[in-house]
Amino acid sequence: MAKEKSLSELTREARQYADLRIDEAKLKATRGLSTALGQTLSYLLIFAVLALVLGLLSLALLQWLNGLLGAPWGTLIISGIFLVVLVVLWMKRQDLFRDLFVKLFIDVFYDTENDE
Repeated sequence: MAKEKSLSELTREARQYADLRIDEAKLKATRGLSTALGQTLSYLLIFAVLALVLGLLSLALLQWLNGLLGAPWGTLIISGIFLVVLVVLWMKRQDLFRDLFVKLFIDVFYDTENDE
């Protein structure tokens, strides 16, 4: 009788332990996803503001150059600058974007500091 009672108690505790481990995994995944999503959205917001500021600055520079050099030349110069920037970003896209997000997700999902 005592063996059956201890065996059923052991089974119950094993189920509780498994449930607690599953809950812990769910909480870690939720924390990781929310952190990654928050950081991704903050990067997108920073990018949007930066794009707006850059657009306004380029428009001001465009008007200044068009007044200084003549109508089409300022537009061609600004377009050339943006084309050079686009080529540089295209060449460095892996270093700038993919590695940034890979590092972000590794830091979020494999956080070893708080696992203890």
